[in-house]
Amino acid sequence: MPETSVLLQPNRKNPKQRYVFIDLYRSAVILLMLEGHVFRTFLPSNIQQSPWFQIHEFFHGLSAPAFLFGAGLTFVISTRRRWEEYHHWDPPLAKRIRRLLLVILLGLALHLPYFSLRKILFEGTLTDYLQLFQFDVLHCIGIGLLSLHGLIFFFKYETRFYSLVIASIFIVCFTTPIVWDIDFLKFLSPSIAQMFNGFHGSPFPIFPYVGFLYAGVIVSWEFLIAAECKRENFFMFWLAIVGMIFIIFGYIFDVLPFQVYPTYNYWFTSPNYFLVRTGSLMVILAAFWYLSRRLPQPGKIWIVLGIESLFVYVLHLLFLFGSVVNPKLNLQVIFGNHLSLFQATGIFIGLFIAMFLSALGWNYLKEKHFNIYRIIQFAAIGIFLCLFFMREY
Repeated sequence: MPETSVLLQPNRKNPKQRYVFIDLYRSAVILLMLEGHVFRTFLPSNIQQSPWFQIHEFFHGLSAPAFLFGAGLTFVISTRRRWEEYHHWDPPLAKRIRRLLLVILLGLALHLPYFSLRKILFEGTLTDYLQLFQFDVLHCIGIGLLSLHGLIFFFKYETRFYSLVIASIFIVCFTTPIVWDIDFLKFLSPSIAQMFNGFHGSPFPIFPYVGFLYAGVIVSWEFLIAAECKRENFFMFWLAIVGMIFIIFGYIFDVLPFQVYPTYNYWFTSPNYFLVRTGSLMVILAAFWYLSRRLPQPGKIWIVLGIESLFVYVLHLLFLFGSVVNPKLNLQVIFGNHLSLFQATGIFIGLFIAMFLSALGWNYLKEKHFNIYRIIQFAAIGIFLCLFFMREY
């Protein structure tokens, strides 16, 4: 394999090159996420306990790992353009850090127990603080990417970065069952304790979910090495093979007649399930690469959900589940959870159309009317913060 030092050299020929197969992959992940959230929210328990729904749950269970995996894929592709600049505290690094902190703050905003800072500070209970600091996908992305920038800043060399990320994947994968047995709230504040495991309700804590983000970084790194050497086809073939090996060994290890860990939960903490999901994502990514090679160049209309995946992620949560801003004006409250499969499918189609049109409009403003795009951003943030700081209840 070529020396990894060639990977992160700036791409002078096309510094802003987009890889269509990654946008297609991310669009598919958003579609899977929307479908899964709708069916989980609106179908009654008797349907959700049926055998076919359990199969559905496996595929929907890939959506959060796939979202994080996709964030890792794009991290290396975007970072390689300014690799040297991220070694020092200069404007490019400061700008990137601000964006990641905003992602984390956005995650906190989605979990606010009250639309009032004063009430949270003076009347908030332990339950309220556990809700506020629940670790979600946005937190995992923000903290995960900040940690990667820390590695780049302090270690600088590509080979060290690469080795440390691989080591981190192994650590996260194999220590997750142990970490999930610890009640960190006994000796840490809720803001920190909620970060590590799901003991108090965090849906996507660092263990094991940041491992999927790191795995995306390694796959992206290796892909770019292959692209430098014009060996993408060879790389994608072996990516699919290795992914299938991960899946097979993940199942084989799970049926062995002994357990290494005192507490074993296949669906939440098992290293075997981590292998299965990581392998599945590798196979899926390779499939989208082959698909993109055999299809005509897709227009933006087909990949806009992937391009604006973060925007769609946040917006669909507000539409579907609401927030402190719209606790009753959301689809979950309006329709309840006893719909038929036909009715839930109708809501999914309607939500998909709304998200697609919103992403299309948001992307159009970003690219064609950037000043208006910024005004909308700052106005929304300003109004939200003014109300949040001024309200007493």
